[in-house]
Amino acid sequence: MTLNRSWPCAFLAGASLIVLAACSPAGQPYEPREAASTTYDAQPAAETGEMEIPAAGEVPGADPLLDAEQEHAGEPHVHGGGDLSVTREDDFLTLTLDAPLHNFGLSESDPPQGTKAEDYATGIAQPLGPTECRETERSVTSRSSGDHGAMTISVVWRCKKIERVEGMQVELFSIYPGFEHVDAIYLGPNGEQVAKELTPTDTELDFD
Repeated sequence: MTLNRSWPCAFLAGASLIVLAACSPAGQPYEPREAASTTYDAQPAAETGEMEIPAAGEVPGADPLLDAEQEHAGEPHVHGGGDLSVTREDDFLTLTLDAPLHNFGLSESDPPQGTKAEDYATGIAQPLGPTECRETERSVTSRSSGDHGAMTISVVWRCKKIERVEGMQVELFSIYPGFEHVDAIYLGPNGEQVAKELTPTDTELDFD
């Protein structure tokens, strides 16, 4: 009796296995489906809202007219002003002056060259004190940038007893009325420094 009762159950279990075997492909492993590929058409930057990448040296949003104006302006400087320094080393005094060509009554777009330029160093200053100083060297260089030009003058004196030199008398203002003020500085051999603004009514740079 026991064998007869278990037979229907065994029959149903066997039938289930047959159905499962019939639904599965025989001898083929499982492989995942490939994702469908999508192709997008390229659109102009204006339509996508993307910003253009500027070329090398190009500034985004720059105003070309403003850039041209800045280049045209050339070297920045102030008409009427200048920078002057005097240095002492051993027996020598060296004066260096840098100023716009306009101060000398010259065209800033056509700076003087050669020996003609050296004439502008004549008599611009003289050492002061109870000793003798002799000019040994001078050099003048000029430059222009756009509508602006400047000149650098260098004059060297050799003094017999340089410790007796008390200062420098600057004659720029009387020779070239275009000068209105000069920022001057003296640099001594032991690190001394004396700074002063020279004007047409105050033309002496004291060394102490």
